Amino acid sequence: MAEVTIRLNRLGLERGRMWQALLAAVAIALPVAVWLGLERALGDSVQNIGEGDTLFLQSYPVAGASLEYELPGSGWTSPGIHFADQRQNFVLDHLTASVEVDSGVDSLERLLDRRVQPVIAQNGYIYNNVRKYADEDAGLSGYRADIIGIDSAGSITVVGNDKGAAAILILIAPGSDPAASDVDPAPYVATFALEGK
Repeated sequence: MAEVTIRLNRLGLERGRMWQALLAAVAIALPVAVWLGLERALGDSVQNIGEGDTLFLQSYPVAGASLEYELPGSGWTSPGIHFADQRQNFVLDHLTASVEVDSGVDSLERLLDRRVQPVIAQNGYIYNNVRKYADEDAGLSGYRADIIGIDSAGSITVVGNDKGAAAILILIAPGSDPAASDVDPAPYVATFALEGK
């Protein structure tokens, strides 16, 4: 057997291998630096919603419908990076609200069923008690259903303007009562101004 001698430099690396160590260090540090730079460039990822602020949504990919609305009360925040034009999520203490607009809707009941499926699949909820829902002041009508989980309850409401535009509201709060005032869609839907088809 032959003997092999490895000569080390002052850093404990094999002589002649310094460039490989530097390349490995850059490969590790570069993604971290890019991530931190993007995080700083994008700024705070939580947006505060002021009381009475008017919010806007636009249907996507077909820009046929738009929704103008307000959130009731104060203290709402919108987590995440704010690039979505079609849907936005909001949080107030432990209450979560999701508002969405859609266009070209033939059946509001079918839209409710399609939109609630990812919610119940992801969180282990069930939904039931589908019933007609209308808000005369907003001039919108559609359907509402209850969402029930182990320690949460909520509602999903889908309303339309009879031209094909639809707005979807999902409210989830801790508790077991889907009839609780926290998940009542009326204060939200009353501010909906739905346009388009």
